[in-house]
Amino acid sequence: MEKVFVIPDIHGHYSQLEKLLTLWRPEEEQLIFLGDYIDRGKESLAVLKKVKSLTEKGAIALTGNHEQLFLKWLADPEWPNYLGNNIGGAATVASLQKSEWTADTPKETAQCITEHYKELLEWINALPLFYRWDNYFFVHGGIDPEKEDAAQTEPRDLIWIRDKFHHTPHKARETVVFGHTPTPYLNSNKTGEIWISPCGRKLGLDGGIFMEGGQLNGIVLTQGSDEIIVRSVKEESIITVTKTLPTTSC
Repeated sequence: MEKVFVIPDIHGHYSQLEKLLTLWRPEEEQLIFLGDYIDRGKESLAVLKKVKSLTEKGAIALTGNHEQLFLKWLADPEWPNYLGNNIGGAATVASLQKSEWTADTPKETAQCITEHYKELLEWINALPLFYRWDNYFFVHGGIDPEKEDAAQTEPRDLIWIRDKFHHTPHKARETVVFGHTPTPYLNSNKTGEIWISPCGRKLGLDGGIFMEGGQLNGIVLTQGSDEIIVRSVKEESIITVTKTLPTTSC
């Protein structure tokens, strides 16, 4: 396809995802998800099922750091950080739990999840770290700016890197499209609008849907074009704007 529709961090906000998907044109846009489907929001299971079903119809879904944190907790349920407010894993676990389970401890709950959601967990485990299309490199966190081949970035950096990537011109040829870091932390106006680096070679999409005033962004990219169509869901509103990538040198 000559176009892609890219959606970043959903964090368990299923209703906003459904609303954003009403703007997707499947006959002409390849759908790409950038990870962090879970945690913080109350509907992580619904989001996972939706994204998984879309990948079975041809969508691309990458892994995010929150998927990896969830898998880490399943392997070690005594690790307390995942269920704390900072990560927000308690909301994910709650969405997965069944009323008929007799699970009174994190270990018992993790065991029930592992046994009940085998197919879903296999899908999460198999999610790739990045995807290439046209002159774009899609990834959850970012890339090592010193690598000429973005794919040579360490796996942990692909899902976790922040400041070093944001503020350093990268040597890889592609424009990097990423989520992970909420754009209110990147935009000078502190809004959840997409962030475009000064030379247009980095696009940050995570509108901080879990934050007060946050939004769920999606963008449409077209082969051979500098135009970006931004489709966003903020509160009850759907917003569509068109932007152009800057052409200044880094």
